[in-house]
This record gives sequence, structure tokens and C-alpha cells, in this order.
Amino acid sequence: MSVIQWRFPGGGEALLSTVGEKAGGRMKVGATSGCVLHGPYLELPPGHCTARVILAGPGKGLVKMEISAAKGTSVLAADTFDTAGGRALELTATIPDYTPDCEVRLFAKGRVDIEILRVEIDLDRVMPTEALHPDRPIGFESKKSYADKIKSGFFEKYMSGPNVMEIGYKGYLGATVPIVPQAIGVDVGYPGYEGATFPFADESFDAIYSSHCFEHIDDWLGVLRDWYRALKVGGFLVIVVPHQLLFERKRHLPSPINPDHKRFYTPMTLLAEIEAAFEENSYRIRHFVENDAGFDYSIMPYQGTDGCYEIELVIEKIVKPFWHPDDGSVRAYPAGDFRTSLPKTNPWELTLDLTRKHECQIFGPYIGLGASDYIAEFHFDWEGGPVPDLILDIGMFAERLTMIELKKDGRDFSSGIIELPFTNPKNGEIFEFRTYIGGTTSEAKPKFKGVVVRYAGR
Repeated sequence: MSVIQWRFPGGGEALLSTVGEKAGGRMKVGATSGCVLHGPYLELPPGHCTARVILAGPGKGLVKMEISAAKGTSVLAADTFDTAGGRALELTATIPDYTPDCEVRLFAKGRVDIEILRVEIDLDRVMPTEALHPDRPIGFESKKSYADKIKSGFFEKYMSGPNVMEIGYKGYLGATVPIVPQAIGVDVGYPGYEGATFPFADESFDAIYSSHCFEHIDDWLGVLRDWYRALKVGGFLVIVVPHQLLFERKRHLPSPINPDHKRFYTPMTLLAEIEAAFEENSYRIRHFVENDAGFDYSIMPYQGTDGCYEIELVIEKIVKPFWHPDDGSVRAYPAGDFRTSLPKTNPWELTLDLTRKHECQIFGPYIGLGASDYIAEFHFDWEGGPVPDLILDIGMFAERLTMIELKKDGRDFSSGIIELPFTNPKNGEIFEFRTYIGGTTSEAKPKFKGVVVRYAGR
């Protein structure tokens, strides 16, 4: 799938208005005429573009919506909408070639009052057919080992997916292009890039590539987590940084070669940041190399450097397993451990049937616990939909110890994790955890993932 999805909050810097007021991530607009919204001024590759203006609720008045380029002088699509009719104004256009300064515009046709949550742009792109070539005009550092990586299959293995992003691709040379033909190049000043976050939907990219850029970023933790958010499961994060013992060859900042470097890296310190940023068992290292190809060890530190002097790291984003490493205080019981009247298609989840009300669909796994206080976490996946009408309880043999009715409780359970504390009065008692369908039916198909039992002590 080659669809790239941009997401721009109404209150962000990428969306502009001379009459709108930004607050709380939104834009409130009240006007009687003129252009009330424009931006984000993207360069779009050729493809089929769908733009949406998402409103906080029904508005008032008519607006003309455009997808345009060249500062509005080239209108690619236009239509008129009554903002009272719904929460999304949607327009499609064909992008014929690489087109700079693409934007979404709204014009008031009489009195208009609206509140804009965000602008969404989805592009089903035409994939380039250009083959990789050693002479591709990429960044200076990437260029050094580019031919070797083509020959070894590095790009084929890690960066051949349809959606790739290169961060910091311009470097100091100018006139550079992204690392592979299908890559989107992002650099300082990119619309919607406001420091640590990127204007792309979750799981947008098959690969994210950064070479000799990460060491320039202050908020390394926020940036790493946002890269991970934008990466698809099964996608690859490729990070290349200068090696402290090859490039700087100095113990402490500042760098003698590039004063803008915020951190020095060795393999150990780079991995330490990775482990701090990502949850355990949410990624795997697929490639980790100290690249000193052509490095001249006879050159003294005060004489500069030559050749390659970097650390290459490739991480694959994986589906985080339900289980936790057992430390004696927490234990996970996946869906496959439970008894059920539902079809079992895999050991990791059970799809609830909400059309069968007042039914206990999941129960078990009948575990013995020592005398103490505990917290049971029921894990569900609502798939972004509303929280269903469910009753969860914990039983000790036939006795119900505690329960919760999600619809009546009123708390926010959108995360899909519901905690129920309970107490085991004496060693060896047997417990089960049950899920009942309430009295409201639905065609939704939420998934039960399992129960995590945490020791809470006394």
C-alpha cells in the first residue's frame, strides 16, 4: 500500500488564517468573506489526493474548499460545502507531477462560524520506477557507503517498502535528494514538523532513515518515540550517527568538528537511548555495525578524519507480545489460556460477540494465588470504537469478589485496560476472571487480549 497520510492540527503552525483564533490545538473561525484557512504548503509527489477538513461539530454557513498549488494560482479541485451538514469536508484531486506548495483553502461564502480540529491529506501515490544507482545525489555521509549498501542488498532488505521517510536529507550540501526514490524527504522547516513530532498518521512508513542527523536533536527521547509511532509494525528504523572514537576522538563536548552536535555516541550509549525510549519486546535489532570502511587510523585526532566513522543501527518494530518477563510480581495470562464459547482462531485474542447479550463469554484460567493483595488488568482492543457494554468480574471458586460494569462506571476505558483490585484471603485459593456481555447489543467486534495479574502486597 503506497498511501501516505499527513495530519495537521487546526492549532498547529502549518495551518494559517487571518481571521481564525488558535487555542487548545484547534482553530476557531468566524468571518463573512475571504480566505479563512490555508496551508500546509507541501510538496506532493504524483498521485490521487484526498483532503479533509475535520470540524469539531456542525458549523454555520457555506464554504468553498480548494486543493491548490503555486500559492493558490493553480486550483486542482474545488467544491462548495454547507458546514452544518457534517464534521468532515472532503475533496479529491489528481497531483500530476511533483508539485510544490500544495495547500487546502477554505473561503467563506457569507457568514461562517466553524471550529477546525485538523486537516488530513491522504495521497495514494504513483510509485517511482527509478532504480538505485551509486551516483544518486544523496547526502555527503550516506554517499560514502551507498554503492556498498546497494551491492550488499541493505536497501533491498530494509528500505524497499513503498513508504520511506528520510529525516535531515538536505545536510550541508544542498541539491540533494532522499536516500531512495520512493522516500519523502523531511528537514528543518518541513510543514507541520514542530520540533519532536512529525505531521504523519500513526504507522505511516515502512522505513524511516536518519544519517548524521540524530546527534543534532535536543529532544532525542521525544523524537525517537515519534519515529516509532510513525513506523509500521514490521517496518525498519535506520539510524546512522558519528562514532565518538572515530569522528570526534574526544571525551567531552563540544565536538571539535561540528559544534552543533548535542551528544557523542558509542554503540553502548546509542543502545542505552534506544532502550530508554522504547518498551521492551516492542522492537528487535536487525543490523548493528561500527562502519570504519576506509578510515585511516594513522591520522592523528588534530589532523581531521578520513573514510567512514559511524555507527549503523537498524531496528524492526514488532507486535509487542502479551506476556511480560516474569519478575515474581506480575504474570500475564493471554486469551488462549481462557475458556470460552467463542471460536479460538489464535492464542493471543478472542473476538467478542456483542450480538449475544447477557452471556458469560470468557472465563478462567483458574489459577492458584498466595494470600495477598492483587490488581487484575483486563486487556481489550476496542479498535478505536466506543467502549462496549461489558461486565467484568473476579471469582474465587463460585464466590464473586468484585465486579465492574463499564457503561455504568463512567470512567475513560478507551485504552482498553481495566484494572480491578482484589484480595486473596489465604494461600492456595483458586481464581477466575470473567467477561459478560451486558444488555446492549452491537455489531462491533472488540477483542479480548487477556489478563495481567500484578502483586500489590499488603
